[in-house]
Amino acid sequence: MKFIAMLLMLFPLAASATDIEYLMIKMMQPKIATMKKVGNIEGMAKYIKQLEIDIREKLSTVESNANWGFLVIAVRNDGKIKAWLDSDDEVSPALSKTMTSMAETRSGFPVNDGAVVFALGYGINGAPLPTEKMPFPVEWKKTSGCNNEDCQGVDVEEVVLKSW
Repeated sequence: MKFIAMLLMLFPLAASATDIEYLMIKMMQPKIATMKKVGNIEGMAKYIKQLEIDIREKLSTVESNANWGFLVIAVRNDGKIKAWLDSDDEVSPALSKTMTSMAETRSGFPVNDGAVVFALGYGINGAPLPTEKMPFPVEWKKTSGCNNEDCQGVDVEEVVLKSW
């Protein structure tokens, strides 16, 4: 009986934690270009997997409303990493900062030339990720001078390198 009472007392803590689910990995460059840049995909896969685990652990103690979005990440050939959060939902500044800083402070993976750009589509607290959305952070729109639909033909690597 005491055990059940203790579990019931812990329930509000567990219910308020942010539950993040990774719904897709979206490559922002053609597959052949990405493969030339990384050579061996294993380093990139390890980076993504560990980042997902670290963010899930960090956010497990943070409260957040249900929202979806993309954590867009660029890894340059000099090892530097830049991340942006892109969402049409309201995302708290604390959540955005946590996710982007975790991506930027991890050790990256080898990139042969330029930058590799990809996005992790996520849903928080059950929010679904719209299938028709393509990540293109606000900062990129300012840099490239495009707005939504006319951003589709833009070279994301060029925009990323200018946004740095």
